[in-house]
Amino acid sequence: MVKKPEWQDGWSLRTQLFGLVLAITLFTFMGSLWISLNTTKSYLSEQMAVHAQDTATSLGLSISPYMDSTVPGNGVIVETMMAAIFDSGYYQSMVLTDADGAVVVKRHNAVVIDDVPQWFISAFDLSPPVMSTEVNDGWQLGGVLQVQVHSAASYDQLWLHGKHYIEAGLLVCLLALLVAHLILTALLNSLMLLEKQAISVGQKDFPQITKIPRTREVRSVITAMNSMVSIIQKSFEKTNAQAEALTKQVYVDPLTGLGNGKAFETQFKAGLRALAPQDSATLGRVHLMSLQDVNDVLGPKAGDDYLKLAASLIDQAIDAASEPLVYRGGGGIFYFTIQDTGDHVLNLCRDLHNTFASLNSAQYPRGFATISVQRYYGRDNLPDLLENLEGLTQYSVSQDQKRLIYSDHSSTDLLGLASWKLVIERIMASHAVQFHYQPVKAAKEDAVLYFELFTLFVQDGAALSNNQLYAAAERLNQSELLDKQVLSQLALINNFAPDVKIAVNLTQQSLHSLVFRDWLASFLTAHHDTLPRLVFEVNESAVMVAVESSKAFFSLLADFGCEVCIERFGSSLTSFQYLRGLDVDYLKIDGSYVRDLENQPQNSHFILAVTQIGHGLGIKVLAAH
Repeated sequence: MVKKPEWQDGWSLRTQLFGLVLAITLFTFMGSLWISLNTTKSYLSEQMAVHAQDTATSLGLSISPYMDSTVPGNGVIVETMMAAIFDSGYYQSMVLTDADGAVVVKRHNAVVIDDVPQWFISAFDLSPPVMSTEVNDGWQLGGVLQVQVHSAASYDQLWLHGKHYIEAGLLVCLLALLVAHLILTALLNSLMLLEKQAISVGQKDFPQITKIPRTREVRSVITAMNSMVSIIQKSFEKTNAQAEALTKQVYVDPLTGLGNGKAFETQFKAGLRALAPQDSATLGRVHLMSLQDVNDVLGPKAGDDYLKLAASLIDQAIDAASEPLVYRGGGGIFYFTIQDTGDHVLNLCRDLHNTFASLNSAQYPRGFATISVQRYYGRDNLPDLLENLEGLTQYSVSQDQKRLIYSDHSSTDLLGLASWKLVIERIMASHAVQFHYQPVKAAKEDAVLYFELFTLFVQDGAALSNNQLYAAAERLNQSELLDKQVLSQLALINNFAPDVKIAVNLTQQSLHSLVFRDWLASFLTAHHDTLPRLVFEVNESAVMVAVESSKAFFSLLADFGCEVCIERFGSSLTSFQYLRGLDVDYLKIDGSYVRDLENQPQNSHFILAVTQIGHGLGIKVLAAH
């Protein structure tokens, strides 16, 4: 789960090409330097042989008249003539022998080379040849003269030649490398654009490369890639448009843009099924009592404006609640759900009731709207809840809408925020978290894709309601603490099989928190040996709060080898365009589309469209419930 060094993950093409060019350049330079030095060495060796032979011949002719040793003074003359030549310093040895081989005159210089390094002398050995000539005494052989040139001058020339060659050669190599760098950079930049485009397509984005290079082969590849990406994009947009049109047709109220009665029924039942029996949430009903009067007196357009205003007010009022959803049930009826209960929700509903009351006027003879709210549990059923809400509405009307009507048929006392804060602190201190796992299986192979982790927080031996706990934690800005607790406890288990994937739910607060993002990066780095392979599940509504922030978070997870699943996909009843650019591995279709599918055949078209979009983007599609 930690990034590997480049050498472990394969060298980049840029590294390989520049390495190859550099290696060829160095090999060529060193080879040519070696050849040049050896060629110069051979030339200098020949020059020393020629020079020694010429000296031996000319000196032999000069001393030939004085080879008669019986003549007084001849020996001195010969020795003087040889000394005059030898003392110039260009000779290593001179030896004159008589006809019998006896040495007559011998001169020798030590081999001392001051300005040339010893390693160079060892690498390029210059052994001057000994050249000889016969010296005649009249018509008879008077002796033999041997001459050997000193190698110091040749070593000096060879050393200077090598230095000059290196200087000139390095300059040429640098110029060649610069030209190669410019050419390769231009080529590799084009390939880098292709790489970025391919990565973007893998991350469900479809950019076009506008800067087309002149290199024919690369230009052809880029053109082909642009064409392929364009086709994928058009296919995605077409499928998305079909799914969006189908969703709007079946589940969206065309006037207000809210979910319609069918969307409310299917999503509420699916959400109700997901609740544990002890978990609770809030259901509200808003009735525009004066809608028929407005239509009759002011006309349909005024009635439509009335509905739009009410929808906007409801949406704004409950926006700060936990996972709020608003629907138009038909006519002048609106429903809203909040995945939370308690004083916080009641205050929001009171504010909405007061807003409605402030709009009462002669334009709305029966009042602007009435609101009734009810707390419900996972053990309840929708028909009974709707019947109870309608009864509450009638009671509200009979009370002349003077106060908010709220029903709580629970014997359980609601905890305030201060109490929930203490509960969360105890959870963090005691680490009282229990884990349960549910396999998510492939449809055909029956293979387990991953195990979804369900957490149970325990206090005083009793399980807490996750619904209420997380809703309170969100209001207290402590959702991150719960997510950190779950991950930290998961890292302690340390007995998962190597190929097991565990899915962990993340809250909206953690998803968009930079502090949590930094903590998670450090956590994954520190525990990569003990953690199983992770899949992070996030709610679609949380992703859509800030898509760019979600994109950055998903990119971080991909760097650590983690996968991402968007759950309750489709519950927002909006376009799927936000998927572009998100590095997502799984889409979990909202259970409202799957539950009771046999009696809701229109949902199969939506599921098919989502599957086509997902598979077209390389995303696995999961069906909840």
